[in-house]
Amino acid sequence: MTLVMNMNKLALWHHAKSEFSYAYDQETLHILLRTEKNDLSTVKIIYGDPFHWGGDNKGKVTWIHEVVEMHLRYQTSDFDYYFVEIKPPYLRTKYAFLLFDGQSEFLFGAKRAREILDEESLYEAFDLSEYYNFPYLNHEDLHHTPSWVKNTVWYQIFPDRFYSAKKQSLLSWGKLPVNNHELYGGDLLGVIEKLDYLKELGVTGIYFTPIFLAPTAHKYDTTDYFKIDPQFGTNEDFKKLVEVAHEKGIKVMLDGVFNHCGFDHPFFQDVVKNGEKSMYKDCFFIDQFPVINFPLNSQGKPTNYHGIELNLKTFAFTPHMPKWNTSNPIAQAHLLDCIRFWIESYDIDGWRLDVSNEISHDFLRMIKKVSRTAKKETFILGENWDSSIPWLHGDQLDSVMNYDLSYPLWKYLEEKITLPVFKDMVISYLANTPKNVMENMFNLVGSHDTIRIKRRLKDDPRRVKLAYLWMFLSAGAPNIYYGDEVGMTGEHDPDNRRCMIWDERYQDQDFFEFTKKLIELRKDISSFSEPDYHFIESEILMFTKHSKQDQILVLMNDKHHLTLSIPNTLQGTYINLMSGQKVLLHDKIDLEAYEYLLLQKEN
Repeated sequence: MTLVMNMNKLALWHHAKSEFSYAYDQETLHILLRTEKNDLSTVKIIYGDPFHWGGDNKGKVTWIHEVVEMHLRYQTSDFDYYFVEIKPPYLRTKYAFLLFDGQSEFLFGAKRAREILDEESLYEAFDLSEYYNFPYLNHEDLHHTPSWVKNTVWYQIFPDRFYSAKKQSLLSWGKLPVNNHELYGGDLLGVIEKLDYLKELGVTGIYFTPIFLAPTAHKYDTTDYFKIDPQFGTNEDFKKLVEVAHEKGIKVMLDGVFNHCGFDHPFFQDVVKNGEKSMYKDCFFIDQFPVINFPLNSQGKPTNYHGIELNLKTFAFTPHMPKWNTSNPIAQAHLLDCIRFWIESYDIDGWRLDVSNEISHDFLRMIKKVSRTAKKETFILGENWDSSIPWLHGDQLDSVMNYDLSYPLWKYLEEKITLPVFKDMVISYLANTPKNVMENMFNLVGSHDTIRIKRRLKDDPRRVKLAYLWMFLSAGAPNIYYGDEVGMTGEHDPDNRRCMIWDERYQDQDFFEFTKKLIELRKDISSFSEPDYHFIESEILMFTKHSKQDQILVLMNDKHHLTLSIPNTLQGTYINLMSGQKVLLHDKIDLEAYEYLLLQKEN
């Protein structure tokens, strides 16, 4: 007899010890199962310790187990995601899923899906080979991200363009257009002068793009990993900055460029000079000698190299940035000494790792261990632009720059995708991201590598407010790219790196106050940081968020003026969190183009 399954077996997906099955804390497992949308009526999990067996006086062997119903947590246009949280009493568990398709019940495990004929057919005596396995919740393997990270409000500073205390540049502050290698004189003493400004805004963490000695304005071509670039000041200036920032409750994170160095780095220059005889030749990936097979200008720097097949591996295809071989002991020691030096000697709080997805997993683990040994509460952030689960198992990165969440928001507010597509993308992100990772994500709507969010949204501050509102309502730590809070705009690099606007006559003070209010609310309203958005069927983006303490309702009209229907379940009395006024929601409400409502349910 051939078994006929009404469910779509091809849509079933689960993988043990992954984002579908992970240790949330020392005693708790989060388990997720994907099925086809609306395919199953009930999903349960059967689980127990693989060594916990009993029996009766007749010799019958029984596995000691529990059966718990899973709940439908997420739903996209294609899939359902069922979720359960379990606490294996002995920290080990074997498990499988019990699926009911309306006619028959099936056991879905690591090997196959098969019909359950009776309870005795769930397993064989002392044989759970069909079951998924989570062997042990080892505390060493858990995420140990510092507790302060998830509550941080970050502020990204591109140092040359933030504020100049010494006024050393001959260029006028704010000159347009901006060119890539122009130096406008921003310095560390200038940042110190503006720390009170950041504190007033509500910032609790600064992320600096690179500040070590390098020939360019962006400093991603490091020459000396142990020296502050004189353009920005001295090592002593930086030490003072960290001390003053800490006094004001502001953490400091540096940008570490450990995938590659600059052309002028002494190790690489030794290879240029001595070739195969250089003691540093294996610190880099040299395919053949001589390493220089491209023209140099009168200053000895690479020029006219485009289209030439280089004799070494680099970041992208630029010989300005030779790639480190981090398995080489000399390179390894040099870079790890840098990691340790700035933590131990200057008390920094975190490292943002440039091009982290091109650094070996092995070396990322070393960075994590060295950082945590130097200072237990050090935060390790990666610059990964794509889905990053392989880097986020707890042994490498604590978090990544969350472009996974930025991308659907950009496309939706740019009107390049529809609202249903946006929801599907966001729900897929929610379903496929462990919650202990999500709460520490580095959320952003723009950075030094992207178009300014204001320019992306056609320089319309109403639309930018929607982007910022979404970011602050998302689990993870929000990041403000310097100047966004006062309405700065700009195309892609280098135009997105304009000088900070300090003249209040040209600042968008309304947006500053809006940003400041969002920061205050995020500290007070716990549902802001909850992971799930509970989307409501509507022609605009409407959702609720819940916590044990509060519940909020959000309406974001990215369209023209409209009259919106409010479901019965959402009608009632709310507090408008932005104005403090009481709002009574009836069955209809008028919203202007790009208007939003951020409402808290009145108890």
